[in-house]
Amino acid sequence: MSGIHTSATGDAEARDIAGLDGLAQLQAYIDGGRSLSPIAETLGFRLARIEAGEAEIVAEPGPHVLNGMGVAHGGYMATLLDAAVACAIHSLMPAGVGSTTVELKVNMVRALPVTVSPVRAIGRAIHTGRMLGTAEGRLIGPDGTLYAHATTTCAVLHPRK
Repeated sequence: MSGIHTSATGDAEARDIAGLDGLAQLQAYIDGGRSLSPIAETLGFRLARIEAGEAEIVAEPGPHVLNGMGVAHGGYMATLLDAAVACAIHSLMPAGVGSTTVELKVNMVRALPVTVSPVRAIGRAIHTGRMLGTAEGRLIGPDGTLYAHATTTCAVLHPRK
């Protein structure tokens, strides 16, 4: 995830945040009530909180995320965690530098019924360097129950010269 959402009509939006560092870009999404990406719109999640090195994604699972067993699909849980950990890393990027997931490891520790709502995916950066960033995340229910946890490695994307 680069942290910059550009849609067919989002060119002006991308220009508005292009000169900002990662933390300011992500805060602009929150302040403007904008979606992070088309997948966020499709799955119905949003960036609710951002700090340097920490991000919180909030979602309300519904029937659109069910697997054949009647609980939230593992890919849904992984996507929420991927967004949270990637945003945590991106929040530490300087202006003009992006990041993208190259590895994601998810452990689902219990089934997520869609009646559990809202859920929060909280990502925390562990390390960011010139080439790689790492982070960890937890997917929790409103009562603090852990549903899944993850680690990621993201590539740091510098502008081409």
